[in-house]
Amino acid sequence: MKFQNQSLMMKWLWKFASAENSLWKEVIAAKYGMRDKWMTTKVTSPYGSSVWRSISDLWDLVLERSYCKVGNGRKMAFWMDKWCGQVPLSQRFPDLYDLCQMQQATVPELWNDQGWNLHFRRNLNDWEMCRITEFLVTLAQFSNLSEEEDSLVWNVGSKGCFTVNSAYEDLNTVGIEEVEWPWKMIWKTKIPYKVNCFTWLLAKETVLTHENLNKRGVHLCSRCFLCEEQGETVNHLFLHCKWTTQLWQMFTNMREIKWVKPGRIKEVLKCWNRDGNAGRKEERWKMVPYVYGGQYGSRGTRDVMKESRATYKDLSLTV
Repeated sequence: MKFQNQSLMMKWLWKFASAENSLWKEVIAAKYGMRDKWMTTKVTSPYGSSVWRSISDLWDLVLERSYCKVGNGRKMAFWMDKWCGQVPLSQRFPDLYDLCQMQQATVPELWNDQGWNLHFRRNLNDWEMCRITEFLVTLAQFSNLSEEEDSLVWNVGSKGCFTVNSAYEDLNTVGIEEVEWPWKMIWKTKIPYKVNCFTWLLAKETVLTHENLNKRGVHLCSRCFLCEEQGETVNHLFLHCKWTTQLWQMFTNMREIKWVKPGRIKEVLKCWNRDGNAGRKEERWKMVPYVYGGQYGSRGTRDVMKESRATYKDLSLTV
């Protein structure tokens, strides 16, 4: 049901990106604004209708399964759109992208009858010649602009046009490999309800870290509260920070477990209870990830971790 619903919503995104001079498209574009020539800006406001917010969140799924066909080039962002190869040029040649003065330019703005005019902000060095040669060879597959409108080509199937059925089959295939939502680990563990709720927010990555505050329009210089070295995101603060890592290592060392730490909180909750040596202490072992949800916000843990820089003994006493 989830993938079927996503496929139907992706159909509206395909129509929005492909439609020209449609009244409903103009209304949506006027209300939310456009991030580029294809899609509206990401809707972050908690107010108003959530319909288009839910639909537009699936735009990345559409982009992953399509590429851009160049016509007159007016809608085609030279560096950011996937029109010359399987990835955008900004990702394939990030060093040249950093040197370009017109990073938001469209294809016709950088193309003329004599060829490409890329507007680099300095002359290239000798050791960069091989890189620019590779770049120009990649661009050689482009012939010329035409009178046709730019369009999206659906990469799933052979027809090149979006269908709900092809989107559903592709999502269903990928979905088998995705990490399932660890709802039992969140809601069935015997812990205080407020800790359940906070852990659910962690798994959804919606806790108000600097990253999420910036998304809501509260502009801050993002810096981890503990290590003060990297940006403050949910997964960094509660999982990958060098001080938080010591807590995770303390528990795994107690059980003599060799653990490759996952990249996200949701994946941690999914795999945490796979230790086969839990025995009668299984319920206690289940509670370990919730130490962060129940104690992290308290001043005691925060002071030990930040001000004292926490030895293992200090951390164990705090927990």
